[in-house]
Amino acid sequence: MPKSAIIEFEDIGPVLFQESERAKHLSITIKPDQSIRVAVPRRTSFKRARDFVTTKLPWARKHLARLCAAEQDHSRRNLPRISRARARAILRVRLDYMARLYGFEYNKLFIRNQKTRWGSCSDKNNINLNMYLVRLPQQLMDYVILHELVHTKHKNHSRKFWMELEKLCGNVKALKKQLRKYKMAAV
Repeated sequence: MPKSAIIEFEDIGPVLFQESERAKHLSITIKPDQSIRVAVPRRTSFKRARDFVTTKLPWARKHLARLCAAEQDHSRRNLPRISRARARAILRVRLDYMARLYGFEYNKLFIRNQKTRWGSCSDKNNINLNMYLVRLPQQLMDYVILHELVHTKHKNHSRKFWMELEKLCGNVKALKKQLRKYKMAAV
């Protein structure tokens, strides 16, 4: 009976090592469910197989990231369509609440179907928000809204701007990084 073992790798998680009578070379496979299997030829030690996986970690990380992105795209495509009117209603309530809570004033709200921006603030304090903000986790939607509200006081990304945003949101760098994982296009 073939031997098998599961070994945990810090960067990629559990990997199933399975002895194979058919395998002539070590090979690594990542399935769509993101499980990882290593076929180990009969006369190859599991230690050598583990060393092999260590050399393949950059490839495995990249492949897992691709699968994760594809999964996010797929789940987005399965989301129900959202109308601009529905997005406007949700975003207006949240924007008004945050403006009152933190003492900001803005002029007009525009809801857009944009491909490159989550939001913007004009010189006249008109705020534009992407309609797909409503699909983001609440914390990220609030981050974008606060970002634009802070622009009503600081028109550029100066040190004062980032300090005020940090005071309101906390951990702005982590929020920016999380936000980059989401696409703006319609699904």
